[in-house]
Amino acid sequence: MIYDSIHAGYHMNKRHWISICAGEQISEGLIKQLVEESYDLVVAGLPKRLRPMEKR
Repeated sequence: MIYDSIHAGYHMNKRHWISICAGEQISEGLIKQLVEESYDLVVAGLPKRLRPMEKR
């Protein structure tokens, strides 16, 4: 799904960052989901020895 309130990162690397503008489409749950997905992508790119224990 595409959201009008989510854009490529403003003044940041547009490949890796997004900007979220408050709006009716943006819920707290959506923001939490985006943060969790981002965290999981970062952790997956770490060497196994550096990953948090609960994510191994």
